[in-house]
Formats: sequence, structure tokens, C-alpha cells
Amino acid sequence: MDQSSKASVSAAQDSLDALEQAFVRERAIDTWVKQSRPSQVSILMASLLIGVIWLVQVEPQWPLVWMALVLLVTVLRLRFTERLIRMPGWLQINVRITLLLLLNGVVLSLPLLAFEKFSMIERAAVSIILVALVTASVVTTSGFRMVFLAFAAPMLVSLALVWALHPPRDASALAGGGLATLIFVYLAYLVGLSRQVSQVADEAARYRYGQSTLNRALANALDAADASNRAKTQFLASASHDLRQPMHSMNVLVAALSFKELDESAREIVNVLDTVNQTITRQLDGLLDISKLDAGTVMPTMATCHLDRLLQSHFQEVRVIADVKGVLCTLSIECPLAVRTDEGLLKRALSNLTDNALKFTPGGGQIELALKRQGDEALIEISDSGIGIPADQHQKIFLEFYQIGNSQRDRAIGLGLGLSIVKRLCALIGARLLMESVVGAGSRFSISLPAISAPEASHGYPKPKRGPKQAMTVLLIDDELMVRQSMRFLLGGLGSTVHDAVGSIDAVKIAASGPIDLILSDMRLAEGDSGIEAVTQVRKLQPDVRAVLVTGDTAPERLREAQATGLALLHKPVTLERLLDALDA
Repeated sequence: MDQSSKASVSAAQDSLDALEQAFVRERAIDTWVKQSRPSQVSILMASLLIGVIWLVQVEPQWPLVWMALVLLVTVLRLRFTERLIRMPGWLQINVRITLLLLLNGVVLSLPLLAFEKFSMIERAAVSIILVALVTASVVTTSGFRMVFLAFAAPMLVSLALVWALHPPRDASALAGGGLATLIFVYLAYLVGLSRQVSQVADEAARYRYGQSTLNRALANALDAADASNRAKTQFLASASHDLRQPMHSMNVLVAALSFKELDESAREIVNVLDTVNQTITRQLDGLLDISKLDAGTVMPTMATCHLDRLLQSHFQEVRVIADVKGVLCTLSIECPLAVRTDEGLLKRALSNLTDNALKFTPGGGQIELALKRQGDEALIEISDSGIGIPADQHQKIFLEFYQIGNSQRDRAIGLGLGLSIVKRLCALIGARLLMESVVGAGSRFSISLPAISAPEASHGYPKPKRGPKQAMTVLLIDDELMVRQSMRFLLGGLGSTVHDAVGSIDAVKIAASGPIDLILSDMRLAEGDSGIEAVTQVRKLQPDVRAVLVTGDTAPERLREAQATGLALLHKPVTLERLLDALDA
């Protein structure tokens, strides 16, 4: 380290020491001011006792003058102590406190001028009161070293001297000197005790400063983490929105091409494009799921779910993909089981877990889906013979964007959001997520839910395939020319009449010219306009028109805003299947 660096470090350390010292001093002042008030009341009460003893022995004017002086000092201390101590400039704080306590100690010792006239019992009473006041001041002056002496010395030194000069009448000549010696010894003891108490108070203040500094550092770190998380959410929302616009157009154009008569080479290109689109769409859907969960817009709908039927259906989907990859996929159902859950959210969690198992299990490996009963719990297990997860990574894999075994950043493997989404979905539906994994031997993920002892009969039937779509008049609202063109190609190919608008003004003009069956509107339009506003304006002319919001925005606040409208919501890029569902709704 060079000289300039050392100087910088030294200056920084000096600055920290100065801050700590200022904090310790401020704490000492605060403590002394707070303790000063009750101690002054105690001093006033003790002074009244001494004043009564003094009044009995001498003419009343001097005791009364003294009690008035004590009362005046007490009132001044109660009203002006803090202001005097915190006054800028005018001597150091320790000096001000020392002078104040010295004045207090001298005033309290004045009754000793009449000590010779007191009886033995009165002398003992006055001595006990003064010693008690001095002893109590050890604590009240703890924040300031040696200030204790300014208050204690006038009283105890004066008390020792009067005992030495005026010994007890019936005692030996050495009795007064012995008592004076004892008082001086006790004063020395109190001085040592005061130092120890001051050290403890000083260390306590420094410890509190350290705690305060640490708490501030932790609060700053939490604020920074919170700001980073908000920035991440905003970035993902912005990036996702910007990516979804062109991806939406590409999806629509690929879907439009799929309806055309193509030669084998062109058909192969369209199929490859469709595969690429599906991969990117899944990744964007992962970002959307995270945004929805962050926004709190995913609300589970709890109902009876027959896990054996759900798992059989899921197995049929997974087996097709596993066969293509050369992975053996098996299903084991111990007994029919039912639970209360959100079937859609549970299925999404299962899909993410089986997708992971397929990604990390090489050809020739095995995946097993199993349903078991474990006490009162229904247990769904997804086991694989894949690469496994190191023990030190077991917690990290549930973090967003964390991946193992993807050093090449192969996007076909995903973005590292799957397990993070699974963990959040399980928490949302009240399921326990368990994991066991050994490197080289594979992994087992389990979802545990309370089982229903007597499953209800299911009367549902498979959803039939749709027939030909009915032609309709669609009002398409989007400020992106590319999106409007691609959607016009697709909807026109499906036999619909399409009117496209850039914003609310154009949409109202079109709605005024003739009936509309469906509005498909982007949510965020140019120049501060919005799809929600456009739908509201069109419905003033055609109240019964169906409306669907289409957005590439994944910002949590936008999702909450869309949910509050009660309108159907599609997320770009919109697949053909989802678009047809919207048209058929």
C-alpha cells in the first residue's frame, strides 16, 4: 500500500473514531440530563431534612436562606441544565458540568458550618444524608470521568474536616480523626467506583454505537437489495415487453403461413421457425409467471382434484417427449387419491419439474412419475436418473436465473426460472416441496398435499376438439404497425373482417361506423393512451362488445391494473391456440 493510500485509510479511521466519540459524548449528555431531573428531586427532599435539623439548632434566618438557595439551584438545574450543556462554545462540556456540580456540592455542604451545634444523632443523620447523596451521584455522573469529584469533594471533604475538628463529646480524641479518615477512605473508594461505572457506561455507549452503525449498514443493504430487486423487475418487464412485440408478430406470421399451401422445403422452414418460437415463448412465459407471482395477481381456485387422473394425463404428454429423446418414462400409481388444490397451478408445477427431469437426463436414462399415500398426505414424485445436484447447490437451484450444467448458456435448456416458479406455486397452493439428489445418481422432487379420504366422483368429460371458426368482425387496436399487419394476415386467413386502429380515437371512429363482435387491444398504446381506455370508449357506443386485452407488459403494477378491469388478458407472443380460444370464448 502506497503512502497516499495509507494516509486515506488513516484519515477514514480518524473520521470514524471522531464519529464514535461524538456519539458516545451525546449519549453521555442524554443520560446525564435524564438522570439529572429525578436526582434533583431527591437532593431537594434530602435538603429539606437537613434544613429541618438546622432550624432546630440555630436562628431560622440562615437555614431558611440556605433552603431558598437550594430551591433556586434546583429550579435552575431543572429548567436550564440541558440548554446550558448544549450551548455552543463557552468552555468545554465537561467543564460546564463540573462547574455546575461544584456549585451544587458547595451549596449542599453549607449546613456543616453549624455542625458543632448539632447533637450526636443530628450529626449522624446529616452525615448519612450527605454520604447517601454522594453515593447516588456515582451513577448520575457516570458519563463523565472525574466530574463526580466536583460534586462529592465539597461535601465529603467538608464532612471529614468537621468530624476531625469537632469530635464526639463523650468519645476519645482519636474518634473524630478516625471518622474523618473513614470518610476519606470511602471517598477514595467512590472515586474508583466512579471510574469503573464511567468505563462501563463508555463501553455500553460504544457498543450501542456499533449496533447502531451495524443496523444502519443492514438497513442500507436491505434498501440496496430492495432497489436492486425493483430494478430487476422493471428491467425484466421492459425487456420482456420489447421482446414480446416482435415475437408476437412472428408467431402470428408463422401461424398464418401454416394455413398456406407450401412445398416440402418451405414447410420444413416453417416447422423450424415454429420450434424456435415455442422455445422463446416458453422462456418469456417463465418471465411472465415470475412477474405474475411478484404482482400477486395469481389467485388459486381451490377445488377437488383427482391426482391419479391428473398424473395419467400428464404422463401421456411427457412420454411422447421422452420417447423422442430416448428416455424411458414410467408411471406408478399406488392408489387413487384426491386433494383440494388449484389443478392448473399444480399442473404447471408438475410440468416444470418434468421439463427439468427431461433436460438433465441423458438418452438411455429413466424418469418415473409416482403417486403415493404417506399417512394423511398425497405424495407426487418425479424421479430421474440424470446428472444430480451437488449438496451445496440444493438451496441455490430455487433462486431465479440460477442454473447448473449450462455453462454454455444453451437457451434450449431455459433461463433458470423453472424451480423458482415451482417453489412459489407450491407455496401458493399450500403444498410442501421436497427434494433429494445425489450427483451422478439423479434427483427426486416431491409435492405433498393433504389427501381427501373420500374422493368425490368426477363428472367431467374431455374437452372436444373445436370445429371450424365462425367469421366475425374484429377491431384490432395496436400502435405497432408490424403487429397490426401480422394479425390482419392471420385473422383474415381465418375468415374474419379486421378493422385496425392505432389508438382510442381511431377505435371510436370505427365503432361508430358499424357493429363489432370482438375487440383485440394492446394494453399500452402510444402517447399515454391505453387499451383499457379504448375499450371503455368503444363500449359507450357498443356496450355488449366482447373485449380482450393483449399485452407484452409483465410489470407487476400493469398486471394488477389489467386484472382490476375484469377483461380477458392474453400475453404476447400469442400462440394460435390461445388466439383461437379467445375467438371462441
